[in-house]
Amino acid sequence: MGGRVFEPWLGVERMQRCVLKLFPFLFAASLTAQDARDIVRRAMEKDARNFALQDTYLYERKTILRFLDKNGRVEETKENLDEIFHVDGSPLERHLIKNGKRLTEKEQAAEQKRVDKEVAKIQNESPKERAKRRGETEKDRKEELEGRREVLEAFNFSLEGKETMDGRPTWKIRGDQRPGFTGKGRRADQMKKVRGHVWIDEASYELVRMEMTTTDTISFGWFLFRLSEGAHILFQQAFINNEVWLPKKIDVRADARLLGKLKRVGAEVSYDKFRKFRSESKLITEPQ
Repeated sequence: MGGRVFEPWLGVERMQRCVLKLFPFLFAASLTAQDARDIVRRAMEKDARNFALQDTYLYERKTILRFLDKNGRVEETKENLDEIFHVDGSPLERHLIKNGKRLTEKEQAAEQKRVDKEVAKIQNESPKERAKRRGETEKDRKEELEGRREVLEAFNFSLEGKETMDGRPTWKIRGDQRPGFTGKGRRADQMKKVRGHVWIDEASYELVRMEMTTTDTISFGWFLFRLSEGAHILFQQAFINNEVWLPKKIDVRADARLLGKLKRVGAEVSYDKFRKFRSESKLITEPQ
């Protein structure tokens, strides 16, 4: 996304992936405070189903970076808008807006050509190439599952009451770090550095909202993007097409390294215009 001048985009991409992978851990563990392991199992099954169904949707992702001064005032704003879809389990994107500017007709044609080429590459893979690509995807998912096994050791949870979110009754559950948790790997290290609340839909046991606060620095993308101690992360989901819960919004303030200088950045990522998509179909959606 974007050129190398706007290096924070790279960190935002990694941050998004990390937050989306981290929230199910906090979500699943929090349910144990309400009803033990059977509910945890059900929650994980729902999360896995949502994850799989997301691959069948095409949607837009808007990323807005606000560069702030030391007093929190906005100095500069940059915006990207991308169309996201999956082909055989691999996410692809088509740029609609880059660095605040909509693509020209010539740029749109070039972008469509690039996307079609990526789709064709996946569709024409040899069995060996496909196995390698799918193997990398499975490795990532296996890492998530291994992280989930450590969740119950990572947090202490307590039910703080009930609240209505987007018109839906939810449980509000607090998660605090459990003293002495060690864990293994990068994901465990990240879990040791957050605490917060989750709001779980009473009827469906789906995550509606999550708010996290960091208790130590978490870095993404070789320190191009980092969450300092006390950083606040907001995550929201929405019920889409009466069948699946998918991300709606991520909002976070963090630090980014831009041209060798550390800058305060507000990152807002929103998801919209979800519609069913078949990977064998050619993209024909025009920017609006």
